[in-house]
Amino acid sequence: MGILSDYLAAALKQASYKPSEGGFLEATVPGLTGLMVRGRTFEECRERLRDELELYLAKTLLAHQPLPELPGAPNSLQELALEIHPSESLTEQAILQTVRTILEEVRSLRRGGPAPAPSPRPPEAKRPSLRLSEYVQELGLGLQLSRNGLSEAEEKTLERISGFLGERFEKLQGLYEKLKQAAGKGNGEFQYSLASLAQQDIGLSTQLCTLLKEGGLLKSYTYSSKQRRIYARLVDEGRVRSFITGGWLERYARQVVQLALRRRNIPHDLLLNPVLLYPNGDRFELDLLLRTPSLMLLVECKTGGYEENLERHQRIATDLRIPPKQVVYLLLGVPESTLDELGRQWGFTFVNEKTLGEYLEKLLG
Repeated sequence: MGILSDYLAAALKQASYKPSEGGFLEATVPGLTGLMVRGRTFEECRERLRDELELYLAKTLLAHQPLPELPGAPNSLQELALEIHPSESLTEQAILQTVRTILEEVRSLRRGGPAPAPSPRPPEAKRPSLRLSEYVQELGLGLQLSRNGLSEAEEKTLERISGFLGERFEKLQGLYEKLKQAAGKGNGEFQYSLASLAQQDIGLSTQLCTLLKEGGLLKSYTYSSKQRRIYARLVDEGRVRSFITGGWLERYARQVVQLALRRRNIPHDLLLNPVLLYPNGDRFELDLLLRTPSLMLLVECKTGGYEENLERHQRIATDLRIPPKQVVYLLLGVPESTLDELGRQWGFTFVNEKTLGEYLEKLLG
């Protein structure tokens, strides 16, 4: 591994995990003051801690501050950064020069001398705009952004529910089908038996219902431990039905895409539910649209029927100049054998909630 990766690995190895209020885990690293994350599982907590550590390393170096010494962390970070040969990329040269300047100052201050005068920086490379609205406008089309009118607290609640359901869908599929059926009924009432489930899966089902009730999506919710049965009723509002029947999957897909991009620090523009506008008045709402310096990606998320949309997305992909393999259909609960067959038939990329992350890992490298 590289020296930054070694430092990161040493910090993760020193991490301390302990239970926190609300059923969360809390993670800290001894020696790194003020760095703390929380998560519902060890894996989630560790992943968030890794992200925070990467941000901490970047901020510490760019703020002209030395890194705290950790057991097992390398001591060669400064020497290597000062000796490495510059890249031919103007952007990379600018970043490297900044790091060199920081490390020279730290070295001089540790020896008791004054900080060296900063070296002149190479000109910054001009980055092309990644704004999707500008890209679409260049193609003679328009883009209308989605505005749902939700507060920050409501957004966080829906994001939390979406992540919880997406990460555990295999265990919650039966309950979700009941929720989806209830969303199509007039009164939104449903019952769900947990009698055949393991205790851990019962816990997941009741936890999801609790999240839905606390988030204002269930009007009523009761769990009978004696009968092992859930009695509940959805709030009779369009926004609730929309979220249950598919909006949550779009949000979950956005979370997976954002995590893959953040891991690689890839600049991007990512939009949820933008509306594509044609000069003739046609309007098409898209689920997710992504642009990075090297690719365009269209992601459509379906919890049920999808066949009627395929031809329309062939046209949209052509109009937006998106290669067919970068049109991604996320089909909830569909077996991989069926996904492969659909891919051969239509030329798009078909994934389910389990394989979306794997596909992005390969695509982004």
